[in-house]
Amino acid sequence: MISLASRRRWGVTVAVVVLTLILLSPFYWVVVGSFTAPAELFSPNFNFWPKHLILENWSLALNRLWPHVQNSLLVGSLVSIGTLTVAVPAAYGLVWLRPRGGRMLFSFLLMTQMLPAIVFVIPLFIVFSKINLVNNFLGLVLADMTFTTPFALIMLCAYMKDLPYELVESALVSGANQAQAFRFVVLPVVLPGLVTVGMFSFLIPWADLIYALSLITEDSLQPLTVELYKAMGQYGIDWSFLLPGSVLTAIPAVLFVVVASRFIIAGVTQGAIK
Repeated sequence: MISLASRRRWGVTVAVVVLTLILLSPFYWVVVGSFTAPAELFSPNFNFWPKHLILENWSLALNRLWPHVQNSLLVGSLVSIGTLTVAVPAAYGLVWLRPRGGRMLFSFLLMTQMLPAIVFVIPLFIVFSKINLVNNFLGLVLADMTFTTPFALIMLCAYMKDLPYELVESALVSGANQAQAFRFVVLPVVLPGLVTVGMFSFLIPWADLIYALSLITEDSLQPLTVELYKAMGQYGIDWSFLLPGSVLTAIPAVLFVVVASRFIIAGVTQGAIK
């Protein structure tokens, strides 16, 4: 006789599996479509798997996207490093050193997260065009950091509040200064939060289209999102490029999340407590 608790567990498990399959079904059809010829893709006959696998779609998409993948990797890495460089000491200072105007600054950061990125595009384009940062990786990195830095500060402030400051005080009593205590005590303790913020700070510019489309018009400098956007032409959509290109675009993000999942779960959970 199956107990009531066991039936509930099985019910929850079945519900989770069904929900997961529903949520993953769009990605499944994108993967299947990437191996399917356009004629079969839009055929009225329904198939769960293509009758004829078209591998040429992947080779053409990879050859076309690879230079732009390198651009996205460079921009995402620079944004992640720059965001952590600015946000980590800033979050530590806001939480524990308590500068004047800290609460007002934090409220301003929260307000910026409520505004869509499109609001900042025109002002950034005007300013960057005057200082020669249009069609420049540095300009795109700075533009992406206008979103990732406030986001990182908000997350890290919540994480820093759970830091046992007694460890820092012990280091200060032992003769270390604030910089040494921050480097050798604070950073190792908040490592899961740093990995979490660094991952999101990489994935945000990796998936960015608005800033990249507005600030980078030179083809050789454009990231992969802009190149994928070109698949939607005036006379139709190049599905044989768009579908495998979409899968290739998602692979690095999935790999990053899988590899760093332990740190991401710990960082998000710890930050959410506060």
